[in-house]
Amino acid sequence: MRLAEQSRSTQAAARALNIDPKRFYQWQKAAQTPMAAALGAALDPATAAELRQLRAANRRQAQELELEILKKAIGIFSQTPDQ
Repeated sequence: MRLAEQSRSTQAAARALNIDPKRFYQWQKAAQTPMAAALGAALDPATAAELRQLRAANRRQAQELELEILKKAIGIFSQTPDQ
């Protein structure tokens, strides 16, 4: 799994280890966070939908914060020094 993360290609890692890529993908899927997999399986559809909405809102908020920081940085670096 580490080799796949380092090479960023599951197929390349599978070839390097002489393993069938399909089997490697199955191992990756099985190695996913057990808690996340358990939560996804245990949630009813309404709760799962609400969780997806909250995660999407969280991503949007993080993007807005990053954009705000970038705008401030542009403002600071675009100022001309007083002479």
